[in-house]
Amino acid sequence: MTDAEQQKQGIAGLFDRLAPTYDNVGVDYFTVFAQRLVDRVALKPGDRVLDAGCGRGAATFAAAAAVGPEGRVTALDISPGMVERTAADARDRGLGNVEVRLGDAEAPEVEGPLDAVLSALVIFFLPDPTAALTAYRGLLRDGGRLGLTTFPPQPRTRWSAIGQVLERFLPEAVTARPDTGPLASPEALVETLRAVGFAEVTQETETYEATFRDLDHWWEWAWSQGQRFALERVPADRLDEVHAELYDLLRPGAEPDGSLRLPQQITYTVATV
Repeated sequence: MTDAEQQKQGIAGLFDRLAPTYDNVGVDYFTVFAQRLVDRVALKPGDRVLDAGCGRGAATFAAAAAVGPEGRVTALDISPGMVERTAADARDRGLGNVEVRLGDAEAPEVEGPLDAVLSALVIFFLPDPTAALTAYRGLLRDGGRLGLTTFPPQPRTRWSAIGQVLERFLPEAVTARPDTGPLASPEALVETLRAVGFAEVTQETETYEATFRDLDHWWEWAWSQGQRFALERVPADRLDEVHAELYDLLRPGAEPDGSLRLPQQITYTVATV
């Protein structure tokens, strides 16, 4: 098995474990960013759309509403657990214009041409982001749009120090995946998109505040999303120590009622063929 295959297998396993609680612990987060991405891509009734790395369907369901019953949304995810739950949600919502199936967001096996491809907080999980962007370009019709959300470099705050705390507890061989190549900066992403054949690229970065009732609510949320990757790798006999240190880090920033606000910068990128 190649390193890339091992990485994809690990990602699938992680998101299988996340599937029961992902985007489902009472925090407005992924659904907010997904709706804003769909708005920026300006989907129209009747459009054919791919949601590459659909997770629990935040972008899928926003896109389905935008394209209407005459449109079509194909949602792919590498995690069987995510696919099972999102497909069930689509059935429960009566969405006949949505198909959810197992697939690789880096090399989607989907018939084109498509009007739009969405990649909502996914591209940085892929072993070869440039290969994925090239594949998306090949699926789009003339005038088709690719919509991406990514995390730009974040301001230095208590929240940005969480990663530094976790790194001290992780085994030496386990490190966070660095933002390199096309993901080194929003500007690098624009250059890569143009290099693989997109004619026009626009970007907008905005800050959104996610709100948690208290520290325990934040801890529950941390285990329900990608941060779990690092938390799971903390040695079991040191997890209580990590928990205490992170609470000590964040507690001084809490509101008088104990709630916390996480200012999160997100970059929205729309590339047109």
